[in-house]
Amino acid sequence: MANDHPIISIVVPCYNEQENVRAMIDRLRGVLEPITRDYEIIFINDGSADATSDRVSAAHGEDGRVKLIELSRNFGHQLALMAGLDVASGDAVITIDADLQHPPELIPEMLARWQDGDDVVHAVRQRSGGGGIQRLTSRMSYRLLRSLCEVDILPNAADFRLLDRRVVQVMRQLRERFRFDRGLVRWLGFRQGQVAYQEDLRLGGRPAYRWSQRVRLLGNAVFSLSSRPLSLVGVLGLFVSLGAAAYLVFVLATRLLAPDRFGVQSGWASTMAMILLFGGVQLVAIWLLGQYVGRTYEETKQRPPYVIARGLGLEGPGIPRTTRPRLEIPGNLLPPSRQV
Repeated sequence: MANDHPIISIVVPCYNEQENVRAMIDRLRGVLEPITRDYEIIFINDGSADATSDRVSAAHGEDGRVKLIELSRNFGHQLALMAGLDVASGDAVITIDADLQHPPELIPEMLARWQDGDDVVHAVRQRSGGGGIQRLTSRMSYRLLRSLCEVDILPNAADFRLLDRRVVQVMRQLRERFRFDRGLVRWLGFRQGQVAYQEDLRLGGRPAYRWSQRVRLLGNAVFSLSSRPLSLVGVLGLFVSLGAAAYLVFVLATRLLAPDRFGVQSGWASTMAMILLFGGVQLVAIWLLGQYVGRTYEETKQRPPYVIARGLGLEGPGIPRTTRPRLEIPGNLLPPSRQV
């Protein structure tokens, strides 16, 4: 029988992963059983439209250590991870994707680093499984994050990591909706280590992350971890203003001192160029301000970051009851279509 407080919790966010659920469970069991039988595998069904929930429910019937949190709709990968951390009860909590691009066979090495004293163990990709364009954009994204964010982002780290119980408890206090866990974990501090892995090809189904979602995640990373973009826009505005002032002095000087030599400097083309330049800088500044103000507005609503529709094998204040009492409704109270 599984322990009520398992030593290891595996958190697996899922979105349309029906083809991978069984293989993920089998590989996790093969890795964990030789180490300990006190573990739990928590699948977070993030509004899947396929049979992901049914596959996990069937696995729960075979083994109560396989558990399910079903969100009421698709809230996104980062919030699904938050839901998993909120219910995980292990001394070590490991987050891993359901597509098996993160090899479960790396878990023993992560646990060994945890036993050696690391509070956080990051799995760092040595080679991306995507194409050349994806690898290039990934490198560029990490360079952008490292230059703009006030947190030391670990290059090529994924959401495949081990967290000590102390770290999980602190992560539960970070309730922001626009989150980037790879940066938040680094911001927390603690003793952090890393292990290397080769990313495998996706086992089945289609990738859940589209390019638009990657761009949105990159924006969340920048705007949630740093206010440096506002400072950079301020510096840009200062340089543009100084350049405009210098150009104005030049135009006035040439008009007064040597109009024939330098010609007319205040014509339509130069005027339009200055207007467009200033307008572009102002629009970029307004857009940046809007990103921060919009996120602040969403956070001040204080809505729950996610909604749990039901839980299987888990109990807690945020997990509703899934059983409905059976009522005998008199037939004369039913519409004709429901009467037997």
